[in-house]
Amino acid sequence: MKNIIRLFQFYFFWLFLSVSFAQEGKDNQLVYPKISKEPAIEIHYGIKIIDEYSNLNKLEDSVVKEWFKAQDSLAESYFAANDIMKNYLERLRKLQNNAESSVSMIRINEAGNYFYLKYDDSLGYEKLFFRENLADNEKELYNPFQYGGENLSITYLKPSFDGKKIAIGFNENGGFSSKVLIYDLEKKKVLEDVITKINPDFGGIEWLPDSSGFIYLYFPEVDKTQPEYKKNSFSVIHKLGKNPESRIPIFQTNEDLLISEDFYPKVKIGSSLDKHIIGYVASSDDYYDSYIATISDVLQGKPDWKPFFKKEDAIFYDQGEVRGGDFIFRQGNLKGNLLGKVSIKNPDFNNPIILAEGSTDNPIIKFEVTKSNIYYARSLYGSNVSLYVLNSSNEIQQLQPPFDPGYATFFGGSIMHNNIGVGLDGWTTDYTRYLIHKDGSFSREVLSPLLTYPEFENIITEQIMITSHDGVEVPLSLVYKQGMERNSANEVFIYVYGAYGESMSPFFSPIFLDWAEQGGVLAFPHVRGGGEKGKEWHEQGMKNLKYNSWKDLIACTEALINLNLTEAGLISLYTSSAGGITAGMAVNERPDLFSSFIAEVPRLNPLGLESSSTASSTSYLEYGTVKDSTEFTGLLKMDPYLNIRSQMLYPAVLVMPSYNDDRIPLWDSGKYIAKLQNSNHTNNPVLMDINYQNGHESVGDYDESVQLYSKIFSFAKSNMKH
Repeated sequence: MKNIIRLFQFYFFWLFLSVSFAQEGKDNQLVYPKISKEPAIEIHYGIKIIDEYSNLNKLEDSVVKEWFKAQDSLAESYFAANDIMKNYLERLRKLQNNAESSVSMIRINEAGNYFYLKYDDSLGYEKLFFRENLADNEKELYNPFQYGGENLSITYLKPSFDGKKIAIGFNENGGFSSKVLIYDLEKKKVLEDVITKINPDFGGIEWLPDSSGFIYLYFPEVDKTQPEYKKNSFSVIHKLGKNPESRIPIFQTNEDLLISEDFYPKVKIGSSLDKHIIGYVASSDDYYDSYIATISDVLQGKPDWKPFFKKEDAIFYDQGEVRGGDFIFRQGNLKGNLLGKVSIKNPDFNNPIILAEGSTDNPIIKFEVTKSNIYYARSLYGSNVSLYVLNSSNEIQQLQPPFDPGYATFFGGSIMHNNIGVGLDGWTTDYTRYLIHKDGSFSREVLSPLLTYPEFENIITEQIMITSHDGVEVPLSLVYKQGMERNSANEVFIYVYGAYGESMSPFFSPIFLDWAEQGGVLAFPHVRGGGEKGKEWHEQGMKNLKYNSWKDLIACTEALINLNLTEAGLISLYTSSAGGITAGMAVNERPDLFSSFIAEVPRLNPLGLESSSTASSTSYLEYGTVKDSTEFTGLLKMDPYLNIRSQMLYPAVLVMPSYNDDRIPLWDSGKYIAKLQNSNHTNNPVLMDINYQNGHESVGDYDESVQLYSKIFSFAKSNMKH
């Protein structure tokens, strides 16, 4: 009987494939799963909004669930029959295997102890290792399997200041909440303290100066189906050995501190010498309101929070350090930004001591404080990084790194000593960590082998400036093989973002470079909404000015054609998360430019999310709110779902949402796909491939990463129209 069932299943599977699509070359004829329309009408400020697929909001409805599963099955069937996908799987596995031996998540505490993960090929997961210092032999600290962990993937590490304990985090079932364990290096065991209802992306472990415990951001509700999901969070103190359920609130909304339920009151402790603790009212903005209290009061569970800097002072939230009686910070301004210093006792953020300044095109992007020096980085148009050191005599020296980086991040700095390192990356140069010495020289941190990729030696980069719709120049980074002919027959893969002030900084990815090695062009438009030209560049792509983001993208795409690098039909567009607005609206306005549109965990219905009664996000600070008539208009204009036009010839579309996404609900992508499948008048595939395991930012293990990008690049390749 089982054999008969298997035979029937096999026959039905191939019958489904033959009915669903016939793949001849690049023509796809798909029969999409059907879902009825249940239009909902909302009227805002006299404007009628029709949400044609409002029923897809009911994610627990059995009919809706089955529709999503059918969409996912259709996408999986499409890729199962795609020979180009099989070729990518084979090629990308080889590239990825070359990187599996490297260490990851390296953490260095004040004492110079090293904690890091190392992938075990035979076991298929990462284990935690320790070195007392860089020259010491490594010791295995923690094997998730030996401790009976159901989840073998470590997602967070934070050592104590003295290096005697380390917090180890695991994401729970791909959802919002994580679980954090504490490993005691002296006792060589995991302590009984288990922290739950924490999300390290929003606020991780902040060890107390004496390492006796820590502070973390606690979320009372982590079930995304509940109306209080992610709301009313507060910082709590936990002393090791105490009951983790006996949480002592130390920074939260109350009669003195009026904090919005959607904001995140978290804290920062920079070193074991700190006498003060900074409390931040965090949101999706670059600037926060902050408060300050003494560590001694916090330890007693009775902190006296005093106002410190305000949002209007334009202090970048993650760029402030306490050193003695001073607070050193990065501050935004119209000319770029600056490094400044104020006295903690009498802070005057309007008239700080200016330590260093950036410019609009070449802003300061980050800094690190050591015992005697301040190291900082500037980034020209988001792609060319320069490094500097400011010594105790306020003398600035530009450093000369081993290569010209496109991205840099400092590590190992502390006000306890003058040791520091920097990780450097670029479009064609692999991420490498270097130690910076007293004389300004660099040496490689030999913790992991230096990987080589001879197949990419002939790949080169250039950055050009493109004039956008309003005359503003937009940087465009290109990566391609040396000697490539400019004959309009080149296949282009565009990756765009343009939101939250995040720059499209250069990154080394063998998976991406494979496209250029095959003869294609990688293009990275640095559109407004990002941070490539400082805070003003971000603001010009926010709220009612969001249209600049997709018009910059359209201008860059047209420039690729005008420069005879490619032609319409040979341009694939890829994005993720908030980039869905930029890319989705570019496709809506100029569908003729693109051969395919691929979006991973995208935001495609921002107005729907901002008007949702269950919204638990501060994204309205970036896009606008329906509670303001002007911002509502901007939301409506930037909504890819609501602006899909019927009878249009749309390119091939692949949307890849995550079921456990804590920021963008599944219905956001579902509505867009349902409407587009009924509006598109071509044979181009319109697919939704759902990740049912991971969340918004978690890709999974090495094999899952290969699977993901094999789908992305094979879809782009399959739908080129020469």
